[in-house]
Amino acid sequence: MPLTRFSDFLQRLALAAAQTLDAKALVDLVIGETTGVMGVDVCSVYLVDAGGTQMVLSATNGLAQEGVGVVRLGLGEGLTGHAALHRSPVVVDDVRRDPRFRWLPGVDQARFVSMCATPIVSAGRLVGVLNVQTDQHHHFDDAEVGLLAAIAAHVAGALERSALQERLEHQVRELRRSHEVHARFTELSLAGAGLRAICGEIADHAGAPVGLYDDAGTRIASSDDDRLPDALGDDHGLTVRPVRAGDEVLGSLAVAGTDGDDAARRRAVEHGATVLALELSRERAAAEAERHLRGDLVEELLATPVSEREAQRLAERAARLGHRLAPRMWVMVVEPDDHDSRAALAGSGSAGRVARAVAAAGEERSLALTVVQRAGAVIVLIPDPGDVGRVERLAESCIADAAAASRGGSFSCGLSGSPGPPERLHELAQQARIAQRAGRALHRTGSVNAYRRLGAERLLLAVSPPSELEGFVAEWLGALEEHDRRGPGSAPLVETLAALAAAGWSPRSAARAMNVHVNTLLYRLQRVREVTGRDLGAPEVRLALSLALKAREMTDMRAAARPARLVS
Repeated sequence: MPLTRFSDFLQRLALAAAQTLDAKALVDLVIGETTGVMGVDVCSVYLVDAGGTQMVLSATNGLAQEGVGVVRLGLGEGLTGHAALHRSPVVVDDVRRDPRFRWLPGVDQARFVSMCATPIVSAGRLVGVLNVQTDQHHHFDDAEVGLLAAIAAHVAGALERSALQERLEHQVRELRRSHEVHARFTELSLAGAGLRAICGEIADHAGAPVGLYDDAGTRIASSDDDRLPDALGDDHGLTVRPVRAGDEVLGSLAVAGTDGDDAARRRAVEHGATVLALELSRERAAAEAERHLRGDLVEELLATPVSEREAQRLAERAARLGHRLAPRMWVMVVEPDDHDSRAALAGSGSAGRVARAVAAAGEERSLALTVVQRAGAVIVLIPDPGDVGRVERLAESCIADAAAASRGGSFSCGLSGSPGPPERLHELAQQARIAQRAGRALHRTGSVNAYRRLGAERLLLAVSPPSELEGFVAEWLGALEEHDRRGPGSAPLVETLAALAAAGWSPRSAARAMNVHVNTLLYRLQRVREVTGRDLGAPEVRLALSLALKAREMTDMRAAARPARLVS
């Protein structure tokens, strides 16, 4: 081959590579020019795919065009794969006699006999293979193999530049799309469109339904309620990404299905999760501020006695802020029964779920409850529906829903003895707390403790100062308690007396309850008379002893009877 002709070809190749970064145009130029320069009948280019394990027929001017973009060869497969695997030229005078040759039906043609395959390598990285073929027997000498290798070297550099440019352009397009998506999401957030609208926008970009779930896995917003579960489970079939504000997980963003562009889905989910985190943080901050404001107003009514005029002023202030207080209200105090429930009420996320569950229980019964979160408790103001039974049934639903919202916790509540106007809320709150502490002392869990159902406890808890009640218990039961402390050899006189009082002062009934012989019980009662010096048959003695036993049982309730400020 004349040197001038080869030099002219390389100049054209270099000029084309400088003027265009279109890989297809470069490959088309190479196969066209190489065919003429080398005097061959076919020139083909195979390029390594993204996985790096196969080569794809990318262009040819002699083989069947149907194979372009379709035909694949593994490294080491056929003569072309052999050249790629070993990164060295392969020269075959007659491919029909070479066992390495692989016939490609519908692509190869039987008239092509001789072949030279040269790897295309750039900076040590395999780019592909450049093939030439003839339909007559031909031996490719060293000069021709060198020429093809030189062409392949020029092609390698041009293709690398083209691939780099394509990657850069792709990155620019992705950045532009990301900016557009993020700008749209931010626009929705700044406009106050809400969580559902943002989920809808994410779904449009992701090409699939999108749902937002809180930190407990409960759905709080979505683009399509019918195609997304109400709660996340182990087998939800969704792609889930956490929504975070710093290290705190606020919730989860879930995308259904697998249709659509993966890059678009990933972009939508990434930017959507960021904007949703901002929106959730903003909503949480607003709700927290509103909760504190409402709580501060209500606390002024709950914490200390106020005049009717002062109560009216606070109620009007609350109304201006959108919190209307009913003319008459019940007060309910909801408290956790165990350690896990207390922990749930201490966390801001779970405490909010408990408060929302309590409020929702009222909405289901057409009662607009005022719910105030406080340390270790939820204070609820219930508009008087005119039916105490309805109020107690609502209280039962509230503690059941609170338990469900805390994922298996247990809650009890104290309920005031009656409804009252705003100026009586302090008094009613104390009643609710007393009732709740009474339930605690009696080891009740998951129960509604109504102040109106308390008997002697109400009178005993009203005794002030506390030392008066303690002195009363010591006066009537102190000697018996001292007797019982002497050891296992002493008869349990306090227990016997309590059983007798519970049995209506019937010795036979008390003996059956204690599973002892009646004579044993009568003997113990004689000891009670001797130790106390009191006549157990006298009505006034029996009444005093019954009250002393009840007061002894309720000593841990004493703190509830003292006025206490509700603190946040």
